[in-house]
Amino acid sequence: MARDSEMVVRNRQAAEAGDPVAQFNLGNMYRLGYQVARDSALAVQWLTKSARQGNAEALQVLQRLAADGVDVVLPVEDPPPVGLPVPELDTDPLFVGEDFTDPELLRPAAEAGDAAAQVALGNAHRDRLSVPGSFAEALKWYGRAAEQGDASGQFALGVMYDRGYGVAADIVRARAWYHMAAQQGHADAQYNLGNIFNQGRGGKADAAVAAQWYGKAAAQGEAAACFALATLYETGRGVERDEARAVELYALAAEQGEPEAQFNLANMLRQGRGAEADAGEAASLYRRAAEQNLAAA
Repeated sequence: MARDSEMVVRNRQAAEAGDPVAQFNLGNMYRLGYQVARDSALAVQWLTKSARQGNAEALQVLQRLAADGVDVVLPVEDPPPVGLPVPELDTDPLFVGEDFTDPELLRPAAEAGDAAAQVALGNAHRDRLSVPGSFAEALKWYGRAAEQGDASGQFALGVMYDRGYGVAADIVRARAWYHMAAQQGHADAQYNLGNIFNQGRGGKADAAVAAQWYGKAAAQGEAAACFALATLYETGRGVERDEARAVELYALAAEQGEPEAQFNLANMLRQGRGAEADAGEAASLYRRAAEQNLAAA
């Protein structure tokens, strides 16, 4: 029995590991009979796996096969963004792990009602993970700042409830505090609120509302929000599909070093979607993402 070529082996291994590009390549090999025996059933199987991960090229090939009379069940669900989904982790720029000023130096101003000092004191306590009661102290000081209407305090308190730091996790309360901060223009709160609606945490998912909050944060240059909003424009979830707009937003996030945005933008430029195909720029973006240890790149 003839052994598979190195190209077939490499693509099969990556395809079985879930790589949509390798799945597309393997499906095409079986469709064309290139380096493997031609097999329409296996071609459809691998192309469908790739299409369900958002690979537009795979979907187009499946549509052509269906038009030619091949037995194909086209994916009907909204595909996720090509390459990578919206990051699951919410933004949390509270600098856990960095060295803070001695909390006692912040206490007088915090006790006098200075909201910025209260948030800083909350940060200092939250960073002292090895000290019993540190989360409870952080929660107290964030709460005092939040009750004064301070957006940073409201956001920080939202993070505590969102992640269950020093308190039972409560997505409803987290969303309420994020909303207060977001209404004041806090970009990170707007992004987190967008994630909550996009993922349907604490209620029904609503991509249109998510797009609105991502848009507000993206307008302030928040890289993660630019990426998240780009995925919605790329797939047409919550907004009218606009691949050119997706490319613009991915580029904004990619310029700020977001590896997922670099990867998705590279996919679009390689495929000529939303912009003129540019294999050289795609290769450069893949390299930049790979240098940040993004395995898919």
